[in-house]
Amino acid sequence: MKNIKEPAPPPMKKQRFTCFDSDQLNEVVKGASIELQQMDSGSFQADLFNVSLGNGTLDIGQYSRSVLSEGTFSPELMTFGFLLDAKGEGRMNGSLVKEYDMSLSDEGSPLEHYLTPDTLWSSFQFKREDLLKTGIDLNAHSTTVYYFNKKMQQNLSLKLGKIFTYLKDTDLSQTSSVSTMMMYNHMLTTYAYAISHAHSCTPLKRSESALLAKKIYYYLQDHANAPIQMIELTALIGKGERTVERLFKKYFGVPPYTYLKLHRLHLIRKRLIQKDLSFINITHLAMEHGFMEIGYFGREYKKTFGETPSQTLKKSL
Repeated sequence: MKNIKEPAPPPMKKQRFTCFDSDQLNEVVKGASIELQQMDSGSFQADLFNVSLGNGTLDIGQYSRSVLSEGTFSPELMTFGFLLDAKGEGRMNGSLVKEYDMSLSDEGSPLEHYLTPDTLWSSFQFKREDLLKTGIDLNAHSTTVYYFNKKMQQNLSLKLGKIFTYLKDTDLSQTSSVSTMMMYNHMLTTYAYAISHAHSCTPLKRSESALLAKKIYYYLQDHANAPIQMIELTALIGKGERTVERLFKKYFGVPPYTYLKLHRLHLIRKRLIQKDLSFINITHLAMEHGFMEIGYFGREYKKTFGETPSQTLKKSL
């Protein structure tokens, strides 16, 4: 019996999400292992674009609400990130990032990225050896953020914007592999030129404060179904209440108890949208995840996702 060859994935993919679905959204950046959570209230929409280019991939996305991405990049490819448009300051591994800032991450680098609503972001994954061919001397840090003066910001935004627009308007299924490799190399040289003209950069090292913030983060996740008091968090890292609040907000954009509530809501939503469920008791589910006041749970759920828990459940059945 002959092996049936899997069809090749399409070179280009455009997607629109009209509600938050973490399982689908965390598969956007290929090869990465990332969990996403909606961090502010209201109905959610995402517009995403993915294209395979030569030895790498390009992703462009925009979310209508603030989103926390936590996980690791592809273990096989390095990653350039660039914010084409941002109305507010986000955070990447504890450092502020704003419009026109660019990041470079090693293979498998950790990621804690808080994006403000309507930020237009791009992610370009590529092979290390290809960037080295451009003459760039890579440092030893897992992630570095590069900053540019106004002239270089405009130059980089214009160049990348033209490339992105061209790719969106081109039918790559009719394009040769030689041409897509040329586009890939063109993007790499554009990013390499930007690195050589950055006026400053910040290596995002794993500091003690980052490790403490992550310790709180994992504790909240591991104990999401149980009552958590502030004294547990202060004892966990050996710091006072104000330090716990400050460190966590620095790395994850919100105070720890706000994150805990959102995380619980996301866990419930994930259960509600599972396709194999034919019946579920929403009240019991809410109580299992730490919501003892069902009226409060219902209000917070609708405020966060723009629909009631029962509406989410009906859509999945």
